[in-house]
Amino acid sequence: MSSNRGRRIAITIAKTIIGVLVVLAVGRHVMKIWAKLPPEGRQIHVDWSWVAMSAACYFAGLLVFGFVFDQVLIRGNVLVGPYSTVRAYVISHLGKYVPGKALVVVMRIGLLASAGARASTVTFASFYETLLMMAAGGLLAAGLFLTDRAYWTTALLALGVGGAFLAVVSPQVFPRVCRLAILPFAKTNHDAIPVISARLLAIGLTAGIVGWSLWGMSQVALVLAISPHAFPVARWPVVIAGVGFATIAGFVVAVLPGGLGVREGVLMAALAPALGETTAIVAALGLRLVWISVELVAAGLLSMIRPQVPDRLTIP
Repeated sequence: MSSNRGRRIAITIAKTIIGVLVVLAVGRHVMKIWAKLPPEGRQIHVDWSWVAMSAACYFAGLLVFGFVFDQVLIRGNVLVGPYSTVRAYVISHLGKYVPGKALVVVMRIGLLASAGARASTVTFASFYETLLMMAAGGLLAAGLFLTDRAYWTTALLALGVGGAFLAVVSPQVFPRVCRLAILPFAKTNHDAIPVISARLLAIGLTAGIVGWSLWGMSQVALVLAISPHAFPVARWPVVIAGVGFATIAGFVVAVLPGGLGVREGVLMAALAPALGETTAIVAALGLRLVWISVELVAAGLLSMIRPQVPDRLTIP
């Protein structure tokens, strides 16, 4: 058996194990939340066309954030095509279900190394994209929460979180943080750090707001799937904001895989005043199921569609 074939088999086994663990972890979590539902909550009619729309919105959001990751890698002088970077971004999302979330970065490095991307640059780009994503989500949530006076306190919390992340990803701060981080690693050069500019920050924030809006609309579509007549458009901004705020909370509590429990708890608390407790529970639970289903299907399909020769040979 050649070393390359052995490596491919090992990677396939690792992906299978990760997939099984993800399904088991999410399944256990789903059962816990399901047990909290009152009997009437388990008999809700579901419009599957809206569920499909929810899945489409989430996948579209993944592609938007994958684009941001690609833009950051470009600034790190990485000669990798956009399909490779977006593919690595989407597949690596399964790594967030491992406590600590470090596997996300490891998976991206493994998927992009064959295309010539340096591990150090992929690591810095992953951190920047993630922090930039959280900044955009916090700021968007703050603005949308302000549309309802009942959520003004939550808006201030979201603004504080978004502002803190924004400060870290600023062109003045992030490069300094990276230079401090590489001090213990003598072999890592400063040129591995992506060039962070005001333009990149603006691109990331703009795309991030689009991405978070799509993810929020994923939840809106899911609510419409189970309660179309009791969900006026005026409530949509709060629901979109709730998705962003809850997802950021799940990210901050890094020890829990994929924010399991934290995200649902925060999301249910944010949605309950607008939707009612039963609908909020079903909506939060359904969102987890839709998102993990999209991640598993997308990762499976993209794993089979391997990139060709890198299609970006020069840096624009």
